[in-house]
Amino acid sequence: MHTQISGDIGPFLDTVQQRQVPVSVVANVTFANMGAPGSQAQQEQQVQAQLVQAIRAVIGPKMANGQLSFKDLGTGNTKQIIPEILAMSGLAQAGLAVTLSAMSFCIDGRDPQPPLPVPKAPPPAAPQQVNMRIGGLNVHASSDGGIDTAGIKNQLVAKAKSTILWYLFFFGAVVVVLAAVGGYGYYVYKHSPTGAPAAGAPAKPAAPAKPPGKK
Repeated sequence: MHTQISGDIGPFLDTVQQRQVPVSVVANVTFANMGAPGSQAQQEQQVQAQLVQAIRAVIGPKMANGQLSFKDLGTGNTKQIIPEILAMSGLAQAGLAVTLSAMSFCIDGRDPQPPLPVPKAPPPAAPQQVNMRIGGLNVHASSDGGIDTAGIKNQLVAKAKSTILWYLFFFGAVVVVLAAVGGYGYYVYKHSPTGAPAAGAPAKPAAPAKPPGKK
């Protein structure tokens, strides 16, 4: 995330004019949550408050002992103390990874040099799509939607229906063939010598008639 910090860090004593000169700071900051509690807005407020306090704590003593001057602040010659400021802020221990760009300072009401522009986030990459055939199924996947499980399910249902219909057709064909074979066998049996009287066979002789008067 990107944010901008600003706040008063002075006044500091001008030894030439012998007066206290007000000073404020402006800087661009990038931070990332590495386990810090709270919402993004709360983390942003925490970054702003602790960084301004750390800048004041580091620059104040250096201005007092001559390690830094108003010229250094006016020209932005303060990059060398940024690691010390970040360490002083304690944000890393709070779970926030912070990058502080070059700071600009408003001295005695004069507009500071503008801070470095906030880098724009790169545009989101176009979703990547992949189409492949696995196990007879067309599998579609994309970087934003993942695998098209609904499409795979529909293909499996259609394939199951097709398989069931094929088995029904095969079973019906077997039944028809068996019925035809059975019918043909029955026809042959009925028309074979063992199944019907042979043509031209001698008739069975009739029983002799009984004499009259006998029962």
